[in-house]
Amino acid sequence: MEDKEVCCCHNVTVNDILKHIQEGVRDFKTLQEKTKIGTDCPPCKEDNELLFKELLQRDISK
Repeated sequence: MEDKEVCCCHNVTVNDILKHIQEGVRDFKTLQEKTKIGTDCPPCKEDNELLFKELLQRDISK
């Protein structure tokens, strides 16, 4: 699942999101600034914001 592309407009994968979380990204706006995820497609933004929150919560729970 980690190499699954979640934003085809900007070629962002789950691995990309995880990498940014590990580097300290803690909010979706910062993730957007770094990757451009969800900046061109509102449905993509909503889905990926939820995914980001889930992945962030998993990382924090470790």
